[in-house]
Amino acid sequence: MLLRTLASAALASLVFAADVVLLTLFLNPEVRLGREAFALGVSLFLPYAGAGTVALALVALAGSALRFWPKVPRSPIPALPWFTTLMLLATSAAAGLLWVNLRSYRDSVPEEFRRGLAGSATAVTAAAVVLGVVGLQALLLPRRTRAVSAALVALAPAAALVVPLALRPGPPRAPAPLPVATETVRPLRRIVLIGIDGLGPDQVREGVSRDLLSGFAYVMKRGASGPLGTLRPAEGPPVWTTIFTGRLPRDHGVKSFSTYRLSGSDTVYELLPKWTLVRLLERLGLVSTRPVSPASRRRRTLWNAFNAFGIPTGIVRIWGTHPPEPVQGFMLSHYFHVLRDDPARAREALHPPDLIAEVGARAVGSAEVDRSLLAQFLEPAPAGDAQAARLRRDLVEAALSPDLTYKRAGEVLRAAYDPPFFATYFYGLDVVGHGFTRFAHSDRFGDVRPEEVRRYGQVLDRYADLLSQWVGEVARGLGPGEVLLVVSGYGMEPVPLGRRIVDGLIGRAGPSGTHAAGPDGFLMAMGDGIKAGAGVRRASVLDIAPTLLYLAGLPVARDMEGRVLTEILEEDFARAHPVTFVPSYESLAAITPLASDAIGEDLPPLPEEGP
Repeated sequence: MLLRTLASAALASLVFAADVVLLTLFLNPEVRLGREAFALGVSLFLPYAGAGTVALALVALAGSALRFWPKVPRSPIPALPWFTTLMLLATSAAAGLLWVNLRSYRDSVPEEFRRGLAGSATAVTAAAVVLGVVGLQALLLPRRTRAVSAALVALAPAAALVVPLALRPGPPRAPAPLPVATETVRPLRRIVLIGIDGLGPDQVREGVSRDLLSGFAYVMKRGASGPLGTLRPAEGPPVWTTIFTGRLPRDHGVKSFSTYRLSGSDTVYELLPKWTLVRLLERLGLVSTRPVSPASRRRRTLWNAFNAFGIPTGIVRIWGTHPPEPVQGFMLSHYFHVLRDDPARAREALHPPDLIAEVGARAVGSAEVDRSLLAQFLEPAPAGDAQAARLRRDLVEAALSPDLTYKRAGEVLRAAYDPPFFATYFYGLDVVGHGFTRFAHSDRFGDVRPEEVRRYGQVLDRYADLLSQWVGEVARGLGPGEVLLVVSGYGMEPVPLGRRIVDGLIGRAGPSGTHAAGPDGFLMAMGDGIKAGAGVRRASVLDIAPTLLYLAGLPVARDMEGRVLTEILEEDFARAHPVTFVPSYESLAAITPLASDAIGEDLPPLPEEGP
C-alpha cells in the first residue's frame, strides 16, 4: 500500500514538474526544448519532481492517519490509491502557477506566447476541475462503477501536459528593420529627465496639499502633471528600459533585475517562473544569476537615437548600464557607488573615464552622510535596538548615500559636458518605501506601536521632500529652450494583509511597502512649450520615449508602442512643431555589446528590493 501510494505521489509530482518546465519555456520564447532538455531536467524537473513526491506522499500519509479525512471505499484506479486526490493537488498548483505568471509577466511575453500560456492555464485548470468532479462523485456515490472515472483520471493529467506543449509557438522571428537616414541636427529643446521611483499620485497630492514637496508644487504649478501607468512586473530594470526604448519588455528583452542560467547550460533565460523558489535553486547551485547589462537589451535606446543625430547625451545611474556604453557624451553606470572604493573598478563605471577622479571625490560614503541631514529623518538609535539600527542602516547605506553620490556626480559631469539631453535617477525613495511604509500608514497595519509612528512615521514624507528640493533646484535653474521631466516609473503601496500573514507564518521580515501590483507612478513636466496646469490623460511609461524625441525635434519611431503626450504641450508650440515619424530606430549602427558571459560574474550585489 505504501509503495503504491508513493507511486501516486510520484506520478502527480511529475505532472507538476513538467508544467513548471513548460511554463519556463513559455516565459523564454527563444529557448528550444530539444537543446535545453538536459539543463531543464536537472535544474527544474528533477528537483520539483523529487520535492513534490515527498510533499504529496506526506499528504497521503496524513490523510490516511486522520480519522475525519473523507475515505473513498474504492479508488477510480485501484492500483494507485490516493491518485485522484494527489493529482488534483498537483494540477491545481500547476494551474495557479500558470495564472500567476501569466498575470505577472503579461508585458514580458510576446503576444502569441501569452495567448498560448492563457490557453495552457485554461487547460490545466479544466484538468483540475475534472479531477475534482471525479473525486467528489467518488465520495458522494461510492458504489458507482469506476470505468468512466478511471478514464477521466488518466486523461486529465495527460491533457495538462499535452495541451501546453502543443500550444507553445515556435521561437519568434524579429522582422528586419527598415533603414533610417540621420544627419547632425541641433535639438529643438534641451532636456533634463529626473527619475524617482516609488512616488505615486496620492503621495504627491497629499504632500502638496500639506505644504510639503515645494519643489514638486513649483513644477506642477508651472507645468503639467498626472498619474503614469506602469508595467508588470513593476521592477526598475524592465520599467526604465521601457522608458528609454518606448517598447514593452517582451520586445526590449530586459524583464527583471537578473538573467538566469541553468546548471549545465550556457543559454540565457530572461525569466524563471514566480513562486518556484528560484533563490533556493540558486543556493543549491542549480541556477545562477547575473545582473542585466547592455547585452540584455535588444532594442535601441533614446541615447542611441540622440547620438545618431549628433546630439550628445549624459546618462547617470540608469538600470542596465553597466558596463557603460561608448556614447557621445558620458554614461555613469548604476554600479559606481559600489565600485568607487576600488579605483580600477570605478573606472569601469564611467565612460569616458577622464573625470573619474573628480566624480569619485564627490561620492558620499555611508559614514560621510551629513549628520544634520540624517537628523531630519531619524533620532539617534537607542543602544541595543536592532530594529532602529537596521532601519538607520537601510536609510543611510541603501538610500541617502547612493542618491547623494549620484546627485553630486551628475552635477560634476553635467557641468563638464553640458549635454543637450541629461538623465539621472534616484532610487532612495523606493528603498525607503519598502522599509518605512508601515510607519507612515500605521492604520493599515494595526501592529505598529505609537512610539514607532513617532520615530519613523515621517521618514517617507521627508525623503520625498528631499527629492522635491533637488527637483526644485533644477526647475528654478531652467533657461529658455529647456524642459524638465520628472518621471516615477511606479508608485508604492502597503503590502496586502495576505502577504503579511504569509511572511509572519514563515518568520520572514518582509517589506512593508510594495509595488508588485503595479501602482501608478507620476509624471511632471515644465519648461519651454509645456502648458502650465495641464494634466496628462491615461499616460504610461511607454509614452515617455516618444514624447522626449518629439520635444527634442526628432522623429518618433512608428514601432514604439506609446504616443506623444500632446496634451501637455502649449497649443502654439504643438501647431508649430507637428509630430514626424520614422519607421524604426533599430537599424542604427549597433554598439557592440560585451559578451554576456563576461558581465556580472564578480560584481557585488545591489540592494534590489524587488516589488
